[in-house]
Amino acid sequence: MSKIAIVTDSTSDLPNKVTKDNGIFVVPLNVHFGDETFIDGVNLNTSEFYPKLISSEFHPTTSQPSVGTFLETYEKVLKSYDSIISIHISSKLSATYSSALQAKEQLSNDNIKVIDSKNGTLGLGALVHYISKRSKKEKDLEALVSVADQMIDKSQFYGLCATLEYLAKGGRIGKAQKFLGSLLKVKPILSANGFDGEIGSVAKVKTFSKGMDYLVDIVRDNQIEDLFVVHGGDIESANILIKKLEEVIDPKNIIISEFGPVVGTHLGPGSFGIGFVTTE
Repeated sequence: MSKIAIVTDSTSDLPNKVTKDNGIFVVPLNVHFGDETFIDGVNLNTSEFYPKLISSEFHPTTSQPSVGTFLETYEKVLKSYDSIISIHISSKLSATYSSALQAKEQLSNDNIKVIDSKNGTLGLGALVHYISKRSKKEKDLEALVSVADQMIDKSQFYGLCATLEYLAKGGRIGKAQKFLGSLLKVKPILSANGFDGEIGSVAKVKTFSKGMDYLVDIVRDNQIEDLFVVHGGDIESANILIKKLEEVIDPKNIIISEFGPVVGTHLGPGSFGIGFVTTE
């Protein structure tokens, strides 16, 4: 039996209460506005970020944590834990996974396991949350890694953006590129599920209300323990969605979160979505 630490990155968009209550370690990415560099969630929070995103003359860019940042995190964590499972944003969306892997290799420690979630935001966050809860009971590292690998395809995120402008500017639009020409006609439901870790569209709706109904149907069709509802600086939309969701899932199982500055850079203000692990 070993004491296993769970590490992720700030694109998981997990609320601070969730990470603190579950002992999850979060490595932050970077957000750049022109010559200014901010650390996601450290010196730039969501209340500061969205007004800046809208008003700044610069469209922000993002970058992965350095290998050195991961080395510092792993070395610090290993002072109190025997092993680490480090779960990160899709390698198709960010070089964060690569930085984590390089840090592991430099430490030459087989008790560090680095996992590509093939997902992002609360698809990643839901997986991390699930594995963190399992780690309280499962103390065998290889067995827990096996569970994480099995749950990657069951970790899901679905979201709507007010516009695809921010995804296009950030170069993260992936397989949803074809919808750029019809932004005024449809609102695509975006997901990484089924797109091998890229962003794609799983459906098209004409209004946010129809989009919310689509998300409610997804929740109805899946067996879910914990459901994350996430928004980009728009708690009103989140609350409307939550009211609809409470008809199909116990309100006690709904956790509200926000897209952090890195994910918000690409999804933009007014976006919202759901993340969960289906346990079927």
